Amino acid sequence: MVEVSEVDYWMEKIYRKRLSPSFYLSLVEQFVKTGEVVEIESTVQVDQPWKMYYDPVLHYLHDIMSDPIIQYRVLSSKIAGKVFYETIGRFVLECLHSEQFLNQIATGERSEMQKMMEWSMQKKKDGWQTLLESVNEKHKDDGFDLDFMKKKFKYNGWQKPENWELLKREWSGAIDERTRKEQTKKIEAKAGGIAGGLKVKLDAMENRMRNRGYSEDMALQAWEMMDGQWTESEFEKRLSIVEIQNKYPEIGDVAKRMGRLPDEDGKDRLTVQSGSSHKIEHSSGSDIEGVTIGRDLNALMPLELAQYSDTEMESLFLRKYLTSQLQIFRYKSEITKPSRKLRSERAFRRGPMIVCVDSSASMYGVPQRIETSLLSKLEQTAEQLNRDCFLIDFSVDVRPIELRSRRKKRAMERIGMKSEDNENFAKGYFPFLGGGTDAQKMLNLTFYLLDNGEDRYMNADVLWITDFLIPRITEDLMNKFKDYQKTGTKFYGFKIGQGDTNWDKYFDKVYEIHYKQPRRY
Repeated sequence: MVEVSEVDYWMEKIYRKRLSPSFYLSLVEQFVKTGEVVEIESTVQVDQPWKMYYDPVLHYLHDIMSDPIIQYRVLSSKIAGKVFYETIGRFVLECLHSEQFLNQIATGERSEMQKMMEWSMQKKKDGWQTLLESVNEKHKDDGFDLDFMKKKFKYNGWQKPENWELLKREWSGAIDERTRKEQTKKIEAKAGGIAGGLKVKLDAMENRMRNRGYSEDMALQAWEMMDGQWTESEFEKRLSIVEIQNKYPEIGDVAKRMGRLPDEDGKDRLTVQSGSSHKIEHSSGSDIEGVTIGRDLNALMPLELAQYSDTEMESLFLRKYLTSQLQIFRYKSEITKPSRKLRSERAFRRGPMIVCVDSSASMYGVPQRIETSLLSKLEQTAEQLNRDCFLIDFSVDVRPIELRSRRKKRAMERIGMKSEDNENFAKGYFPFLGGGTDAQKMLNLTFYLLDNGEDRYMNADVLWITDFLIPRITEDLMNKFKDYQKTGTKFYGFKIGQGDTNWDKYFDKVYEIHYKQPRRY
């Protein structure tokens, strides 16, 4: 049995419960990945759940995640999941900032509350009635029970320390209740607009993708290039950069090739292949065995088909589909039994990448757009396949940055978690400095990563994105190419523009892109 003092202690902790922004964002992220909806009741386990702090943000997340239309759209489309995460994440942070502001306003009251606990006995005797009236005046609509507290303090009850502790808890609870009500009002006032804005974004993107034939991967890349403020014109502008990949399929080829290395344990490994073997029974009678539940749209019963075609029943149908609760026919020909067999398959691990991007003056214009499109594809590849990727921007100097870290940081910035004093390059733009290209610093950094990358970048695939108008460097550095290739490192080049180069022999493969410079009149 829990002691009363211990219960009171935990009730105080729960009243002051403040979840971190990352906790709320993790709930949104989990929903996007798996469809898991926030369960309010299991957030905090207590013996007196009626005293648990009501969290308006958690309840909002529960409500919007429980919407079957939202579930269907988010779980059936990666781009919808990305937009949902950033839109709802931004609103959650806005609510938390508002709550923080309300708590700052209440700082004076909480300070007064703390000083109350240090009063002398004479001051407690003279001042308890005035104090109760003052608290009631501020919080009579926030659950503060004046009559109950007066009964506790009458007849020398003011002399008992436990009554002052009780007053402190009730006062603190009233402050929390006022904050909760203000938060609830804010969410109720804006929730409809957030949901409506989300629908507008998703509809607009889906229409663009459908009408122009854009793939979901292309839409994802375009969204990542934006700063989080949705406009159709900006989305179209970013899509035009991604669309370069259709004109130059070499971009997709090099992205697929980068980061693939044989597994150290051998070329092949033995695996168990699991599945089901189908037993088809032929008979003159009906193939229907009975009725069951599931989500096979080809086996729907007439009742479910009627709901499917009724717009007013659409929400119910989608909910049953997502939870596999549709009534469907069960066929004899679908009777299956587990099947397992051994087979050997090619073993690969996803290796790290080092990408060197030329930002000298000769790459300005069309080459810059091609570079941006390729880098977007590589970023997406690194994220989807969970690969480490190090980016080196080089011209007369080098700017190193971890690509996945930058991508995550930019995603946080888009939803409102901004850090100060970021360089332009860290945000994803190429600062073209002019002048020639010095590859020596870039190669020194590349070789340093290959040697001292704490195993993260050893044997990485290295890609140069440049026009290869790069002067030769010291013979010692040139010879290192062959040394690293012998240890498993692959060097690839992505040459943008025409012209001969004497670098080809140092690379495992050089992709070449020819483009036409637009005419200017």
